[in-house]
Amino acid sequence: MLTPTAPAPPTPPAPPAPTESPRRTASANLPRRYGVILAIVPVLAVGLADAVVAVRSATPTRTHAVHATPGPHPTVNAQVRSAALRALAVRDLLARRGDAVLHHNLPEFLSTVDPAQPAFVKEQRREFTNMARVPFAAWSYDVNGDGSMPLNMQALRYGVTVWAPQAFTLHYEIRGFDVQPTSLTQYPTFVQRGGHWYIASFDDFNTPGQRSDVDIWDFGPVRVARAPGVLVLGHPSSTSLMQTVAQQASAAIPRVNAVWGRDWPRRVVVLVPSSQKELAQLVDDSGDLSQIAAVASAEVQDCPGPPDPVGGRVGINPANWNKLSTLGQRIVLTHELTHVATRSDTGSCTPTWLVEGFADYVGYLDSGVPVSVIAQELGHDVRAGRAPHALPPDSQFAGSSPRLAQAYEGGWMACRLIASRWGASTLVRFYRAVGTSALTPSDAVASAMTSLLHVTPSRFVALWRAYLRAQLS
Repeated sequence: MLTPTAPAPPTPPAPPAPTESPRRTASANLPRRYGVILAIVPVLAVGLADAVVAVRSATPTRTHAVHATPGPHPTVNAQVRSAALRALAVRDLLARRGDAVLHHNLPEFLSTVDPAQPAFVKEQRREFTNMARVPFAAWSYDVNGDGSMPLNMQALRYGVTVWAPQAFTLHYEIRGFDVQPTSLTQYPTFVQRGGHWYIASFDDFNTPGQRSDVDIWDFGPVRVARAPGVLVLGHPSSTSLMQTVAQQASAAIPRVNAVWGRDWPRRVVVLVPSSQKELAQLVDDSGDLSQIAAVASAEVQDCPGPPDPVGGRVGINPANWNKLSTLGQRIVLTHELTHVATRSDTGSCTPTWLVEGFADYVGYLDSGVPVSVIAQELGHDVRAGRAPHALPPDSQFAGSSPRLAQAYEGGWMACRLIASRWGASTLVRFYRAVGTSALTPSDAVASAMTSLLHVTPSRFVALWRAYLRAQLS
């Protein structure tokens, strides 16, 4: 993720804040779901420019490799019988593991771990203790026993029968907040000792594109802060910040409701990691987060299917959060909660100008920050006679785009135009129509403009360009 710095306005009328703007990275396609990660930091005085799309995890290509078993090759019937017995044993192991998490039973949890791996046993004991205060409502696993990972030297080092499933997912729910389970892709190694199966590792198959997902309890003891509609998870060193963020996020909920309505859960889980590096691992982003203040993430159905979101979270970057003014923090959290609220109506191919422009519209509403400050870069272009001739394409939200700031500002101005000319309620209907459409992005936008705004796309662009000149000249 590239994050160049935008020049600050000469006399900002709002409290000062960092002037950097985040970038959007390109994503790869996944067979079923992909993660949408939206990163925010105020730009100019307290402006927002936001979005990083990143793949949270990759599903490996299916192979038909068979796990290695010492001794002569068994018969086909013996293989089938052995696989069936293994499946039963692993299913029981995983059921015990989930039960142990929900009932805070450390001995039962450790009984699923390979006793011949003392370092891994210690790591698992620490992880279990770290998440003791997290209010889980459910914890389960989904394992596909039909495919095995090709065994590498790491997996073969155990000297016993080894099995590594090709598809393995942890599902968990946080009580009162997750309406659907959050999913973490993992790559465990199972070993058989003394007739019993155990988990021996989660990182034998680590590659740059294939690592077990992590959550906040993988990095240290978790503490909890609450406010109406908000649960904040962080570490003991961050308890003061966690309380502040909980109150700020709770205050942002009615601001989102005022525009979007109450047709969303109106609850959010916020993560406060101890460092920027930890945030990068939580959102699985290897880019530069040095100018990122917060991120919103969710798993959504790959287009053209319905969004069907799960695992909505907002993550705070502690390295930058306290650099923001109180107003800047308010705008950021309102923007992020807008992403959480709209996620069910945001398809994976909804145009970025609409996704980010709408969140900016809600975030800036009633903030008192002048248009000329929020859209400073675009204003420079307009005054120089370089007003854009089309709505910003998704490519301009890429990290390497030289027009990133203008793209964010142009999307915000497009949504602001719709709200000012046709009304905020029409803007909401427009967003829902485009986000839930089964049409291609361009056709979905054209259809919504025709049916709701009663203009063609070309006419809307003409109105938008005139609006830019009127507001920014």
